[in-house]
Amino acid sequence: MLPKISTRRTLSSRSSISSDSSDGSPTRSINSFLDTPPLSPALPSIVPRHGKKPPPRRLRTSLRFLKRVLPWVVGVAAAVGLLWMVVHSARTRYNIRNYSPNNAGARVVGGDELPDEPTPVVLVDLRGRTKWTVYIPENLAFPLAPHVYAELCSETEDIAAPLSDCKDRTGAKARKACSSYYHVDNSFVDAKEAQDRGLIPKPKGSSKDLAGKLIGKETVRPKGRYSKGEDLNQTKGSDAGAVCEKSLTYVLESNDPGLGNTLMGLWMAYGLALKEHRAFFIDDRRWAYGKYATYFRPPPTPSCRPPPETYRLPCPHHARHLLVSAATFKWTFGPAFDVAFPQKKTFALLRAGYEALFHLADPDAVYLAKRIEKLNTEVRAHGGAIVGVHVRHGDQHPWEYQYQHSYTPLEKYVDVAKALIAQFATSKNGTTDTGKVGESRIVLASDDPDVYPSTELSFALHAQDQIVMASKKQLDAAQKTLRNPSVYHKFTDENTGWEGGFFRSVFWGLGKPAKSARSLQVPASINSAAVRGYAPPNELALQLRGLIIRAYLLDLGVLAGSEGVVCGVSSSSCRLLAVMMGWENAMAKRRWRNVDGSFAWRGLKLGPEQGL
Repeated sequence: MLPKISTRRTLSSRSSISSDSSDGSPTRSINSFLDTPPLSPALPSIVPRHGKKPPPRRLRTSLRFLKRVLPWVVGVAAAVGLLWMVVHSARTRYNIRNYSPNNAGARVVGGDELPDEPTPVVLVDLRGRTKWTVYIPENLAFPLAPHVYAELCSETEDIAAPLSDCKDRTGAKARKACSSYYHVDNSFVDAKEAQDRGLIPKPKGSSKDLAGKLIGKETVRPKGRYSKGEDLNQTKGSDAGAVCEKSLTYVLESNDPGLGNTLMGLWMAYGLALKEHRAFFIDDRRWAYGKYATYFRPPPTPSCRPPPETYRLPCPHHARHLLVSAATFKWTFGPAFDVAFPQKKTFALLRAGYEALFHLADPDAVYLAKRIEKLNTEVRAHGGAIVGVHVRHGDQHPWEYQYQHSYTPLEKYVDVAKALIAQFATSKNGTTDTGKVGESRIVLASDDPDVYPSTELSFALHAQDQIVMASKKQLDAAQKTLRNPSVYHKFTDENTGWEGGFFRSVFWGLGKPAKSARSLQVPASINSAAVRGYAPPNELALQLRGLIIRAYLLDLGVLAGSEGVVCGVSSSSCRLLAVMMGWENAMAKRRWRNVDGSFAWRGLKLGPEQGL
């Protein structure tokens, strides 16, 4: 066994070396020097540094500190970078799934494959979190058909329900918050954000290409009344060269040719855009009446560019770029809207839209001003009051049970109108000025030409005589007067008048041959297959439809300037007249009178709206 060797020097060895050196031998002196212990680190080195000066003390201290801290800095930076990579990967890497209403879940498309039709798309990140968005292919014709927007909203409701965090909430307060109009679904990814992340393809065209397609871009602001409050030209965070941060596009398209609900939806959408600080645009490319600018002056112009068409979604409501049409009224202005906007707030939204948008184009604007001036000269200048009466017939029947299959008797309109005139002529002490009663007049507007010569209302003034609708009886009488019985006349089709009022079937048959017009079947539902295709009307049809809308708008403009209005609340035109009169006159002072039962004023009528 080898002996243990110790490197430790003992005290005895030191003593022996010291004693050997006393004889003066040089060898022993050198050995004694080499056998000394190592120098202490605190003492200066005896080895020369070849002329280099030692570094300053401050630098040596900094280097020692850097050696201790640098590993920690590198470690923290690496951890932060790794965390960012994980989060970024979880946010941007998704498996794409296409929603299928006939499937219990969703089918995996795989890779970048996307459907060729508008559909909700489910996105699953690497952590298993599920999001969803709405994908609209760029190569489709815009605006989409009404039934497509309706189906998208219906599908998004089905797909959002199991993904929303509301499914795990309990309690009345939580359920109320989840069903509120402004509830934000955190599982939804906006179309713009999804495109920016590369989840769905970006549109190839620029938003500048949309100029001229939407009304509200690069147009001249009309002179007139505007809603008090924030102007849409001052949309926050936008400039002339940038796409609007938020917007609302109203699509003028519906299977319902009635103008009342169309105008009400348009005005309400404008008021909603104003409240939510959205830029407002109008899309009239498929409007049954032609171009919006034919009848109205351009709306207020936003100071930003319209968004790409693939950004505009009908649902959910908190989408950055919202699209509203008659097909989406159920979702945009449904029960949740009624809770958020009770009667007076809804009225205010409509009033804002009326003040900004109801500015007729020439020559109708000139005629309307002259007509009102004439009524002022003939009636108001002599101390009389004007009471407007609006009678709606055609395919719109009263809500009152007693008359729901017929029409409200004309005597009822006359009685309420005369009572209003007596009210205007009565002073505070209860004295009625018979002179004012005698100078007052009833001004009449109706979709039924036979109402004007009726026994009950034949004395009333016509709201306007610029464009007059005639019944078959009136046309036959006029033709008989002009026809010379001694001259042979070639056979022509019998006259077709505006019989009984506004009917959808008659409207869709305008401009078509008599035989095809008689056999025309109009779908009752906006989701019917018959309305899924779009065929632009011919020139004759547009001319005839233009006469209808112009006459209608002039009637509204004249009646709205009356001291009081009598009408049936079941008609959208009646409810619009209240908005045009204003809350103070119509509601507070009760100068707007309903003859259709005891129903109160309301906004939009949801469901298949018939007529004006």
